[in-house]
Amino acid sequence: MIYMDRNTCPVIPLSEEDIISAVQNTALNLYPEDEYTTFIRLYAERYGLDAGTIELANGSDEWIQKIIMTLGKSGVMSLQPDFNMYQIYANQAGIRFYSIGSNADYSFDYDHILDEVRKVEPSVFFISNPHNPTGILFPDEFLNTLAEVLSEWNGYLVVDEAYVEFAPKKYSPVSENTLIIRTMSKMYGLAGLRIGILIAEGTAFDAVTRINHPYPVNSLSLNLGVQLLKNKDTLNTLIDYQKNSKKALEDSLSQAENLISIKKSYTNFIFTYGPQAESLALYLKDHGFTARIYEEPYLNNVVRYSIISLEDYPAFKQLITDWKESI
Repeated sequence: MIYMDRNTCPVIPLSEEDIISAVQNTALNLYPEDEYTTFIRLYAERYGLDAGTIELANGSDEWIQKIIMTLGKSGVMSLQPDFNMYQIYANQAGIRFYSIGSNADYSFDYDHILDEVRKVEPSVFFISNPHNPTGILFPDEFLNTLAEVLSEWNGYLVVDEAYVEFAPKKYSPVSENTLIIRTMSKMYGLAGLRIGILIAEGTAFDAVTRINHPYPVNSLSLNLGVQLLKNKDTLNTLIDYQKNSKKALEDSLSQAENLISIKKSYTNFIFTYGPQAESLALYLKDHGFTARIYEEPYLNNVVRYSIISLEDYPAFKQLITDWKESI
């Protein structure tokens, strides 16, 4: 079975030699102080950031939890649909969760969002950008206005940039009530290492990081991440591979665009919907390709496809042709 429902990198990003080198250079008997500092320095250099605005945790999920625990006391708000862990972690913490629904075509009315935020006055508003699950990219102007509105009652905007490396640009916040969370799990292909990144300043940074663990990410994970960040040739090859895979996914699904609706995506997946969307997904599953079919009623007849290895696309593309001929 070829899995297209996990939004992860289809290849291992490091060579066997790179992995062995990272393992050999990991002092298992010591705490990861130097490794932590080195990773943050390299990450900051790559993105032109101040290293003092960056902290790490055990996956971006841990940052979501910490933000809800420290800043979300008067309610957490997000979109519907959006990353479902925002609601799950709010429920776990016993904090009220509010959501704002999309239009029928899974687009969003920005003025409606701002109006609903003003009505509820949540402590925290989470938004994934690029958006999960639709893959769309929200404009900076809207995000800046959203942050300004939230600041009226000392609320915070959290922009989840898990897929930001697939987008043509990155959001640069203009206020101290905005927090950015990122991950090494998507474009960097290190999902198994659980490296979550927080970028923030001022009181928002202090409030969230004060409950961080002394050593939130282990030495081996950090050294493997450092190995990838410092090897620019390896990293560029990895990025090119995934972008080529995304293009192949777009080309393959475009064969069915007269039968299913397809969102323009700035991520490593493509969002499809419509009366025939699930039919295609079930046909593909019967022939060895598993996409993400949603059970939530507000995602009825929605299917999401993640990128796969390049050598698997000819078979995938042929199956879409076969399905079209069968209906």
